[in-house]
Amino acid sequence: MKPDNQNLAVFALILLVFLLFIPGCEDKGSANIKQPDPEREVVVVPAQKGNLAETLSLTGTLMPAQEVKITSKIPGRVEKVLVEEGTLVKAGDVLIKLERKELALAVEQAKAAVATAEAGLAKVLAGTRKEKIDQAEAALAQAKANAYICKITFERMTNLLKDRSIPRTKYDEAKAHCEAALAQYQSAQAQLEMAKIGATKEDIDIARAQVRQARAALATARRQFQNATITSPINGVVAHKNVEPGEVVSPPLMPTKALLDVVDMSRLKTVVNISENRVKAVRPDQEASITLGGFPGETFPGKVSRISPVVDPHSRTFKAEILIENPDNRVKPGMFARVQLVLTKRTDVLKVPVEAVTEGEEGKFVFLAVNGVAKIRPVTLGISDGVYVEVISGVNAGEEVIVQGNLGLEDGDRVVLMTSRKSR
Repeated sequence: MKPDNQNLAVFALILLVFLLFIPGCEDKGSANIKQPDPEREVVVVPAQKGNLAETLSLTGTLMPAQEVKITSKIPGRVEKVLVEEGTLVKAGDVLIKLERKELALAVEQAKAAVATAEAGLAKVLAGTRKEKIDQAEAALAQAKANAYICKITFERMTNLLKDRSIPRTKYDEAKAHCEAALAQYQSAQAQLEMAKIGATKEDIDIARAQVRQARAALATARRQFQNATITSPINGVVAHKNVEPGEVVSPPLMPTKALLDVVDMSRLKTVVNISENRVKAVRPDQEASITLGGFPGETFPGKVSRISPVVDPHSRTFKAEILIENPDNRVKPGMFARVQLVLTKRTDVLKVPVEAVTEGEEGKFVFLAVNGVAKIRPVTLGISDGVYVEVISGVNAGEEVIVQGNLGLEDGDRVVLMTSRKSR
């Protein structure tokens, strides 16, 4: 009986090993059978036609389009400052007043000088009055009579001197009186002639020059008086105030000190740097879209107002100025701006999302999803706005291009739409 029990134990052990060996052999054989490739989950969108604009992304900081530093043209003491920081002003509004009493007196003095010069000119132009001519004629008649009497007296004295009836001194005295009377007579004749002729051209020119000089002095005095009232040259807002009543301003000593800063907030600008290879596509009045961190979801229109004609030697870029209309003053200077500059606009072009495009050694291509299989398709591309890219050739409108799951995808791979998998 004992040997039989041993045989039974051996048989059971062999059976157990056999049962364990058979499944291992089956697994090894099934591993040699090739399983089909798993399906790749992908997301597709149809290629579609629409409008497309190529843009250039730039950044900058907003600044006022116009900023004016208000200074005084004349020295003086500040009497009033009529604005504060933040005050809205219009062109012509009074900002600062200087003391004007002395300037007003200078204007009155200049007016009096003009009146005097004009009166002198009028007198010269009017000529000699009739009573002056009558006086000159009377003086001439008197001088003529005196000269005649002196002549008779001198002739008599001459005869007496010959007869030695008078001393030589009496003769010399008579001669001197005669010569004086004759000179007075000749002077009276000249005075009468001048009175009848009137003023000379030189006299008139001098009188007119005196009038011009007096009027110029009056204009200067009035301008100085007007300069004591300082006004705003532009519409804007007072950004900085650097003066108080009582202070003395002296332009020759402080030519660069601004009493006030007035900025035009109705238009803002930002300066951006454009690379050498893109500047040829930028031109004045070109459209731009501006987004600001303080206004999420909003886009502000702008345009190129100026392009620097020379390259910056340090950055090798060209500076361009983008102008933004800001009529309601919502946007503030100093804000960080992201600028999308529209370089090219095209309408009714075939476009696909940029993530659908893959680039390989042989060029650019996309994958199409056709009956559950990925099909590679080489493409020729055009402009891009950063979201979509123009497809010139390689894809037809309506064909479904893979936009997700295309990384590492190969031609002929089995694909399944992610939306279809989720809908199951």
